[in-house]
Amino acid sequence: MFLGGMPRRPDKAEAHKTLKQHLTILGLWICAIRAAPFIFSLVTNRGDKLEFDFDDD
Repeated sequence: MFLGGMPRRPDKAEAHKTLKQHLTILGLWICAIRAAPFIFSLVTNRGDKLEFDFDDD
């Protein structure tokens, strides 16, 4: 109804810069999530091995 309240579209250069920032943040989150199990396994560094025995004997 009132067009003054609607935000204007950013120009292409500003939108591209914001998109690059958001994709960088997304990439960092993905790398952190993918690397977490490896980091946790290195930090725990147990000498004994965890073995599962599924035999019913």
